[in-house]
Amino acid sequence: MTDRGAHNPDRELDEALAALHLEARMSDRPLTDAREKLMREAAAEGPPASKSPFRRRGLVVGVAAAAAAAIVGGVVVIGGGGGAPAQPVAQPTTSQQPTKRDVSLLSASQVLNDAADKITAKDPELKPGQYRYIEVKGSYLRGFQTGTPQEVVSAPTGYTYLADITYQTWIPRDVTQEWLEKRVPGDAKLIGSSTPASEVPAYQPMDTDMGERRGACGDFFPKAKPKKVCGDETDMGQPAFYENLPRDPDQLLAWLEDYTSQRGSTPGTMFHFGIQFLDSGIMPADLRGDLLRAMAKIDGVKVVEEATTPDGRKGLALGLDGDQERRDLIVDPDKGEVIGERTVAKAQADYPWIEAGTVTGSVSVTTRVADAIGVVPAG
Repeated sequence: MTDRGAHNPDRELDEALAALHLEARMSDRPLTDAREKLMREAAAEGPPASKSPFRRRGLVVGVAAAAAAAIVGGVVVIGGGGGAPAQPVAQPTTSQQPTKRDVSLLSASQVLNDAADKITAKDPELKPGQYRYIEVKGSYLRGFQTGTPQEVVSAPTGYTYLADITYQTWIPRDVTQEWLEKRVPGDAKLIGSSTPASEVPAYQPMDTDMGERRGACGDFFPKAKPKKVCGDETDMGQPAFYENLPRDPDQLLAWLEDYTSQRGSTPGTMFHFGIQFLDSGIMPADLRGDLLRAMAKIDGVKVVEEATTPDGRKGLALGLDGDQERRDLIVDPDKGEVIGERTVAKAQADYPWIEAGTVTGSVSVTTRVADAIGVVPAG
């Protein structure tokens, strides 16, 4: 998932920005102010915040993926302890491999514009009693760290797991009514530590990475501050946010630049938030193509490689490099679908025990129509 952006300019308040509360996630104030507020409210109900300002890893309809890191007294906790590492996923046989594209011949602008041209999806028409079902399958950073990479006297120590979590959300036809969200933890894989792996605690999911929550307008954490407001046009987790956005690539690009102005309006920030919006699960179908065309105009985006999402779909990864990580959007160029996102560590990663090139987060999103709340529709 992950600034989501991609993409984050302090990126990067992780998955948790959306989950914790709107102000911390969307505030116009500098990220340092947002972080201080998150720390003061760390005890409030809701996921802890990540140290990376863009990272959201698992945002779904303002329901945000659970927090990546909580910083208290110089100790950074990213998720829970440790447990059985994830079992390796069986790789397809050679006969199952899709035809390889020569990505060196493709430009990001070409791929994004072609994908926009091929979009045929329509917004679901919900009948009375039906729900929009959004499923996010993702892998998120969880672990523990003391110190910071910037410290000179004391080098940081800790460990990091990549934990699988599935978020299932049911949104009613009348969005002011009760929503349901379920979080289902899966396997976890140790991707690095400052000590031998045998000394790393077994992984244990956080409370915010599991369980069932209900709330009108998706207010799953009612004790979070500020209070979630139904129909808030500044809350990217609510349909109202998207209603008045321009339906023109150039105007959208200008809006995106203005929207990220407090974070420098850098290409990485803009690319990050574009991915966040596309992966929200509630962006209207008529806006997706224009946003893809707007993102095609962002400097520095390149076609990286063929990639597979957590739910097994295959597409092309289009990435934008930052100092600490590369943020990728994954599209199916044949169907014009945005099928996922991921982040890949660079040499100056947040956590020095994570090797460059390691996938540090990935997300895939699917939406369907459910006939009743809590019922998973057939795929």
